[in-house]
Amino acid sequence: MTILKRYILGQFIKTYALTVGGLVGMFIVIDGFERLDEFVNKNADVGDFLVYYFFKIPFILSYMAPQSVLVATVITLATLSRNNEFTAMKACGISVTGLTLPIIGFSAFLALGLMVCNEFVTPVTSQKMNYLFNIKVRGAVDQSKQMRDHLWIRSGNGSIWNINYYDPMKSFMKGVSLYTFDPVRPDIRHRIDAKSALWNGQQWEFFNGYIRFLSADGVESTRYFEREIFPTLEKPADFKKLQKRPEEMSARYMYATIQKQEKEGLDSTRTWVDLHQKLSYPFISVVLALIGIPLSIRSSRTGGLLFCVWVSLVTGFIFSFFYAMGISFGYKGVFSPVMAAWGPCLLFICIGFYLLLTMDSEKLLPT
Repeated sequence: MTILKRYILGQFIKTYALTVGGLVGMFIVIDGFERLDEFVNKNADVGDFLVYYFFKIPFILSYMAPQSVLVATVITLATLSRNNEFTAMKACGISVTGLTLPIIGFSAFLALGLMVCNEFVTPVTSQKMNYLFNIKVRGAVDQSKQMRDHLWIRSGNGSIWNINYYDPMKSFMKGVSLYTFDPVRPDIRHRIDAKSALWNGQQWEFFNGYIRFLSADGVESTRYFEREIFPTLEKPADFKKLQKRPEEMSARYMYATIQKQEKEGLDSTRTWVDLHQKLSYPFISVVLALIGIPLSIRSSRTGGLLFCVWVSLVTGFIFSFFYAMGISFGYKGVFSPVMAAWGPCLLFICIGFYLLLTMDSEKLLPT
């Protein structure tokens, strides 16, 4: 029994390696032809083109890995079934379900590996990839280093910044107003106005301004200053942060963003959906393995290898449709973020278990 499981696992890993390598290669070739014109028109170096796709490989791999599990499962099991190896195993009293557990186990291990990759590798390489293409090749302005006008920023403690001009390279502000609110009532407690502010390496120094102490009745007092340091939470990096793309964010970063959005009273629904999508996507490998195992064995009874692959592609398309529809409904608030990302996975897991439990049926889709 153990030898047979190792044999099936070995066949599956070989097929999976070829499948994921082929899909990643096809993606790079197709995408490369689409991007090549832009690299040539911008007179980019060949090295930039190669480095761009070197950084893009983790993203492509994490995207293609679950689909590769389905194709590899179908090819492996359909080949074994075509060679009557499953028939021989069943004749020896060995259940097909037990023999396919290594495939499910490998899929679960792969899902955990993808989670680690998406947490520590893909965000870093995606940032470098997008920076190289958008800034270096396209020549777009690096917004994190661009001077900005008329900024409104809400602090984590509820304070509000109004900045007429900010230079992120020098960590320098002009025309600064800082509003702090009463912790009990939504009333402004202090208003700080300064001609300029400069980051000294540890704190913001405000120059040539005044602070007003306010109450429900109006201004209680005003104090002028030439140079003053007020306690604030924000650092220079907080004023030049840009909205990152989902592939550039780790799950920890997303969760921290959600906490900040909710603390500031902002709508965090979309970020919650993105977080659950990032967590659920690797486990699509397990879902597609559960679906692919019974379908590949059933379809091999009525057709050849190409028919099995066709069935798997249709199944993958149907799942992708439900998954994308769930994410879309999550963005619109129709589904909760958990239901949007995990609901389609749970539905197809139930379908997969049903097909596994009715494996002995001669029909492709038993009723």
